[in-house]
Amino acid sequence: MRWTGPFLIVLALLSLGCARGDWISETMTLVDVTGTWDGTINRSLGGSDRTICWVLLQNGPKVTGEVQWLDGAPVGSIEGRVNGETFSWSMSGPFVRLSTSDAPSSTYRGEATVNSDELRGRADGVNCPCTFLLRRVSTEAFKEKKTQ
Repeated sequence: MRWTGPFLIVLALLSLGCARGDWISETMTLVDVTGTWDGTINRSLGGSDRTICWVLLQNGPKVTGEVQWLDGAPVGSIEGRVNGETFSWSMSGPFVRLSTSDAPSSTYRGEATVNSDELRGRADGVNCPCTFLLRRVSTEAFKEKKTQ
């Protein structure tokens, strides 16, 4: 009986750590999306397909990066999270080339399935719903830029 009191205290303290939500799914990252991704976005509402480039850096499940023109000029930012093999993201920026800095900003959200060096998914925003397919062309682009 001398050990039951301390045992119950230890048991109560250990159970506090289990009171959190599903921490396994919050931290489970099966893929790494770090790198430069090029591809096309197909607009469902008509119009021509657009070529896009994302430069991403993943730290745990968190992803940050930028959207670029084909010449490498930044045009917007992207943030998201990887959960398992799914990349959920939000990107914002003007996404048009104007001679002034007063270009209106747009926001897109979407989700992609990551399969090795391929991102396939959907996007919602201006002139969307859209589908897209991106392929990783480099894994070092953002890391090199970050260290300079």
